[in-house]
Amino acid sequence: RIRSSEAGMKVCPPNPGLTDMIRTWRTMGSTGSNMALRLHDVLYVAGRGVSNHTMTPYDVVSILLADSSPLLGTPPDDLDEYVAAHRAAPEAGSVGRGSDGVILAAPSLRACAITLLARRRGEPGTHGPSLEQVWEELVAEARISGALIGAFPTEDATPG
Repeated sequence: RIRSSEAGMKVCPPNPGLTDMIRTWRTMGSTGSNMALRLHDVLYVAGRGVSNHTMTPYDVVSILLADSSPLLGTPPDDLDEYVAAHRAAPEAGSVGRGSDGVILAAPSLRACAITLLARRRGEPGTHGPSLEQVWEELVAEARISGALIGAFPTEDATPG
């Protein structure tokens, strides 16, 4: 099912599978990092000019990895760098750009987020309990600041 946006463009409704991606992007918003998620042949990135702090599934751009053509939305200016990183690491499920501008690849979105955190903190590894604690603190801060409002289902929401 497709709906019309305010600008008259056709947009697909949110994909429930994007929920974890939205939560992760919103949580990482305060770190100055950005990420892209690969699911099969499609790359999902934040649209041009979208803030991680307030991102919704409607702000996610779908890109066909084979030829970098946007399936939906307006891609960010640095899309070619994310595509190149995924092509260089075809086994990666996610790539991310740290606040220092370096792009790295990881097997999953969560692994990418933890690796970006480790890099930002100057820690050599990504398996330390301190990183998990930092992740939980970022999630807590994001919840307190309201960045995760709407990113988690409410207790009274009916499934499906």
